[in-house]
Amino acid sequence: MAVDFLIFVEDPGPAHYIAPFPAALAARGRRTVVLASGLARDVLEKRKVDFVPARENESAENLILEMQPRVLLTGTSENPDTLGLRLIDAARRAEIPSAAFVDAAMNASYRFRQRSTDALASAPDWILVPDVWTRDEFVRIGARADRVIVCGHPHYDHVLNLFRTWTDNDREELRKKLLPGLTKGRQVLIFLSEGSESVPLLQPVPLDEFVMRGRGLRKGRTEIIMEEFLDAAGTLPQRPYLVLRLHPKDHGDDFKEYGDEFDCIDQTSPPLELVYCADLVVGMTSMLLLEAALLGRRTLSIVPRELEKEWLPTIRQGITPCVTNRADLAVTLKGLVQKSGVVEHRPFIAEGALTHLLEFMERVCNHG
Repeated sequence: MAVDFLIFVEDPGPAHYIAPFPAALAARGRRTVVLASGLARDVLEKRKVDFVPARENESAENLILEMQPRVLLTGTSENPDTLGLRLIDAARRAEIPSAAFVDAAMNASYRFRQRSTDALASAPDWILVPDVWTRDEFVRIGARADRVIVCGHPHYDHVLNLFRTWTDNDREELRKKLLPGLTKGRQVLIFLSEGSESVPLLQPVPLDEFVMRGRGLRKGRTEIIMEEFLDAAGTLPQRPYLVLRLHPKDHGDDFKEYGDEFDCIDQTSPPLELVYCADLVVGMTSMLLLEAALLGRRTLSIVPRELEKEWLPTIRQGITPCVTNRADLAVTLKGLVQKSGVVEHRPFIAEGALTHLLEFMERVCNHG
């Protein structure tokens, strides 16, 4: 079977990114097959996007031969052995143009290296990025500037559309539905996990590089920052309603020792609906923290190293305050919980990403 576009995704972020593609491409008369593995499958099912499950140890060469795509489009992953990189290599050997989309600047040098020392060993013909900071990072590590295309991010547009649609009444109804035992007038603070210490890291960081150490017993980045947050929250004049939002890769009992310190631990609620309930969303550098800012929520980033401030666009733009030490955390957290109302949006990324991406994909499909 010959298709115009073969799309592969493995992680949740890329799945959200491509969710509007199949319908939009079909409206243009293009035939598309979405191939998915890992947690991306759950996202696509919830977004009602048809896909073909990738089989374990799938042969990239056989897939390219079977699908005969005119263009390959793939997400990036923290998995160095991802099928996506093998598909890029197979497409190159078959002289099929390829593109990959990246949702953030962090870990740029690990996106296309597989298990080699070459950061661009399996780079595609084009790298599609959401903003100029991500473009500059790929150019810095050796990518050709004319092959790194700033397109925006379709999922950001989706989140902004929700923000413009949802009302204060919607927010109150969501609070009643998702936050058991919440009393009227009590502030809601949501902490976002980025994976417990049981989740393998793409780029492990030695603890001696951390400015904050939590309570001194845990070694995971999430655990250390969460302990700092809990201790700071414990000094607030009035105790807020505290929610721990687990990462999709977390296991239910990864944080059981902290269960008594949270009013609610959640992994199943729709993530955007959950953060929309919050008066303040606290995390590190996750996509969901950025999405919370797009939804008009106040946000706070706590990171263990100064260099991590560069990882999130809303930190760079001054939308999300970011702290790296205990003293600043206490002062900043207290100040944020005293504020009210939605955050004024300041543009940090161009809207209309889907249109830009479709036009780009059409050009590649027509001209290679």
